[in-house]
Amino acid sequence: MNGLGLVWADKQHTLTAVCEGRPVASAGWLLRDMTFDGLPRRAAGLGGVLVHPAHRGRGIARTLISVTVEHARAAGAETMILLCRPDLIPLYTQLGWRCLSVPVTVQQPDGARTSPLTTMIYDLAGLPHPTIRVDLRGLPF
Repeated sequence: MNGLGLVWADKQHTLTAVCEGRPVASAGWLLRDMTFDGLPRRAAGLGGVLVHPAHRGRGIARTLISVTVEHARAAGAETMILLCRPDLIPLYTQLGWRCLSVPVTVQQPDGARTSPLTTMIYDLAGLPHPTIRVDLRGLPF
């Protein structure tokens, strides 16, 4: 993600998986008011999902993502959003996330721009998916 030249938001919350007293994976998220088709929505942004290579393939990322979803729901998020690398789309799709086909605006120090990454959404409150545009109203996560 560093090669995209984006400035990223700090996460408000981080979950860490530990094995034998050492951190092996983490996931970060933040809660923010965003706009979906011009209407306000309380959303959680998921980012920074990392698993140490020696611990991949054990379901750790799936568990962290699922726990993060439940924390965001408990915190009042109506929707979750993530900006996804193409190679990770199948993982998130298996977990119930869906790709958005609308432009997503992110803030950067030099102004607003459209995200170059695939945006995925996870519904928490039965609200419709956006059909026109999403504005993260801040730095990407």
